[in-house]
Amino acid sequence: MLMFTPGPTEVHPRVLQAMARPLQNPDLDPDFFTFYDELCEKVKRILRTRSDVILHCGEAIIGLEAAVASLVAPGERVLAMSSGIYGDGFANFVRMYGGTPVTVKFPYDEIVKPEEVERTLEKEKDIEVATLVHCETPSGTLNPLREIGKVCSDHGVILVVDAVSSVAGVPVETDEWNVGICIVGTQKCISAPPGVGILSVSEAAWEKMEKRDKKNPIKGFYLNLLSWKRDWFENREFPYTHTVSLLYALDEACNLILEEGLENVYARHEKVASATRRAVQAMGLELYPREEDYCSNTVTALRLPGGISDEELRSRILQKYGVMIAGSWGELRGKVIRLGHMGYNAYLQKTIQAVFALSESLKDLGFENRTEDAIKTLKDNL
Repeated sequence: MLMFTPGPTEVHPRVLQAMARPLQNPDLDPDFFTFYDELCEKVKRILRTRSDVILHCGEAIIGLEAAVASLVAPGERVLAMSSGIYGDGFANFVRMYGGTPVTVKFPYDEIVKPEEVERTLEKEKDIEVATLVHCETPSGTLNPLREIGKVCSDHGVILVVDAVSSVAGVPVETDEWNVGICIVGTQKCISAPPGVGILSVSEAAWEKMEKRDKKNPIKGFYLNLLSWKRDWFENREFPYTHTVSLLYALDEACNLILEEGLENVYARHEKVASATRRAVQAMGLELYPREEDYCSNTVTALRLPGGISDEELRSRILQKYGVMIAGSWGELRGKVIRLGHMGYNAYLQKTIQAVFALSESLKDLGFENRTEDAIKTLKDNL
């Protein structure tokens, strides 16, 4: 089976083999501490940051919640930028921890407009924290992080970014683009198994947490990022026992990315994404984002043709052709299907297999198109 979904992705055999390494004691073995330090340096190179990096036990969403839980005090107003389901979810985290989201909202088939962010911050002078989703995978869009980061920096606002589905697939310059906390998932473009949440934390973000903690102590332990600052960065003790084998896998996945070179990785994603968009349009399908410039190079979201059932189509693709693709969530459920060409999925042969399966399954369900035209278009654009 080919898992051509926008995370978890297919995993390179070298990454799987790394998980079979003999287990080290992460609490007592100084060699493990060295391994962990070296792994964090590799992650920093991929995130393009010099800030502290935390490798958190848990799926990527643990980083989103931990960032909000640690930064946002009860009653604090937070700028929550949303152009999709996950952007809305960030605002929900702010509410959950007692903050008040000041929402800048856009339709799901559009992107966040930096000029609207600027207008909001000019008006709302008491905001110190903002949240943004870089790649909205449910709708296949990519928000303009560089421009939004500059706006937030100009207003002294710490920007918390969900870069779960963008880092290692499209350029993300964490430091240069003024990202205070950058949150990543191992199971997306990095193409390692799920289970480790990656965060980079800037000095300004640490200062904000400590200032908030003195006035209004951060509740809880596992999601309190200051636990990492005090235990690991100051005393060289992990706050809890780490997921050793998953870190071995992450290490090998980082090796693969760095061996290829980040610029080559970005170019590969761009080529595969562009070719995929051309191929599905040759089938007669419509991209979900309103403009192609809004599309992410890590996932292609398509409007489901009229008369075609999402569940029936995806079931046919999987059962008959051995390819798993994704539907979408929330208000897009049953309306959008998605192809995940990210990480170890972003290669020609896998993309051909997925496009062939989609085209043939659509024909099976009565949506006429020419598979040979789609495949030819795909190859011609790679």
